[in-house]
This record gives sequence, structure tokens and C-alpha cells, in this order.
Amino acid sequence: MDRYAIFVDAGYFFAAGAQATFGNQTPRKQIALKSPAAMLADLCGKASLVADRLPLLRTYWYDAMPGPRLSLEQSALAMLTGIKLRLGVLNSVGEQKGVDSQIVTDLIDLARNRAIADAVLVTGDEDLRIAVQVAQSYGVRVHILAAGDPSKNVSSTLQMEADSVAVLDADWFAAHFELLPATAQASIAAAPVPAAPAGQVATPATGTPAADEIGTAATVVIEAMLKTIAPEQLEQLVQHFSTQQTVPPEYDRPLVAKVSVALSGRRFIGAEMRHIRGLFVRAVKDHSSAAETT
Repeated sequence: MDRYAIFVDAGYFFAAGAQATFGNQTPRKQIALKSPAAMLADLCGKASLVADRLPLLRTYWYDAMPGPRLSLEQSALAMLTGIKLRLGVLNSVGEQKGVDSQIVTDLIDLARNRAIADAVLVTGDEDLRIAVQVAQSYGVRVHILAAGDPSKNVSSTLQMEADSVAVLDADWFAAHFELLPATAQASIAAAPVPAAPAGQVATPATGTPAADEIGTAATVVIEAMLKTIAPEQLEQLVQHFSTQQTVPPEYDRPLVAKVSVALSGRRFIGAEMRHIRGLFVRAVKDHSSAAETT
């Protein structure tokens, strides 16, 4: 069928894109997308030129979950029209695992089923070379869309197998990447922890503090956290909470930890953690509504 698909290795996309843009290796957690929707639209525009402006089937985005839930960025991408989020896992040293095999499977399946005529791969991994050969054997043209200089971050054997190699240059990434002076989690972690209310005795881990004590501590922690969140990230949080109630892990961990510290190291039971998270969701929505009316 005369259409194409895009396959993005997110680990490569951020690592090589940051190298091209900022001139050095930058931790993933220090890079944020200014607008996932704008980035995706621009990426599809670049890929369309490579694929002779064929209709787009969809974009496959391959990433690894940072914890038990999607990150805010992953959630925002997953909700966009025309994108399919595929998830691997992170090992103990923060490396993606299981991503290459998913790209191989999707590329070969689409080629074998005649679902695409062209494939645009945003990756540089030599391990995909055989998958490229197999897809080409089914008549699919395979193009590499490199992040930055392909001579530095795309395997030479992969380049030789591809039908063409194009580039997303430093200016392209600069338009979509935001370098955070500190990670969102670090900034949030730096927010002050409220002191326990006057006269409150430290509660043992086996005790159950009153719900209003938890609510009071959580409210102060949440107010401090919201002051550290950049407007773009807050907007993404609002969009996230418009469709789901789970708190992204980069906010959930410091939220629960800080409320625990405020209550003298209290270990919360499930219902208490749900209450704290519910207060965070409500506060984000209220904060956004207040900003819109000013």
C-alpha cells in the first residue's frame, strides 16, 4: 500500500538530538519537549519529504517506562492523534531494553503485510540492519532520518543498507528541545518541606494520623511544588489530568516523600496515598483555572 510509517527510537532521539543541539551528552531527565504536538507535526513534515509525500499510516514511538507509570511526556505523546507508543523497560543502569526487538517486529510485520511502501527510521542502531534488509525484500524502501551528523551517530552499515539518509539538524532540535537547568524532580525536591503543625506529636509508622493532618501537610507541599513547575510542564500536567487521574512518577515520588517527611517519616497506607495524589490532581486543575481567569 502506498503509505509510509515513522519509527522513532526515543532513546536515540533524545541522546543524539541533545548532542547535536547542546554539544555534549545530556541526561535524558534534563531534556524536555517544548510541545510534543508541535514536535510530532514537524517530525511528520520532515519524514514526509523523505517518503515522497506519501500518506502517513502512523508514527511508532519506542521508549522505556521510567517506573510503574508513564512519564508526563510519554502520556502526552500517547494521547496525540496518529502515534503509537511502544514501551520497553529500563535496566538498573538506565539503559533501554526490549526497544530494538519491538522496532524489528513492527517493521517486518508491516512490510510483510504490505501495509507500507516506505519506512522512515529515526535511529542509528546497527542491530536493525537485518530488519531493514528483510523489509526491503518485501519491496519497502527504508530511510534513515538521523539526529544530527549521521557520521557520528548512525552505524555505517545501517547507512549502507538504507535507501536514503536524511538529517534532523541542530536547529530542528533546538526548536523543540528545552534544556532544564535542573531536572523537574530535582527542582521539586528542592521545594521546602512544611514543618509539622504546632503541637503535633511525631506519629509512629504503625499509627494513623488524622486525615486532616495529612491533608494539611500535603496542601503545603503541593503549593511549594507548583511554584517550581515550569508553565509548559504545568500545561502538560493539566492535559494529562483531563484524561486520567494517575500522577506521573517524576511528580509522584517527591510528592509522597515530602508529605512523609512533613509528618515525621510517616509511611502511608494505600488509601492515604490515594488521598494525597487526589489533592495534587485537584490543585493542578485549580491552579490552571485560576491562571486562566487572571
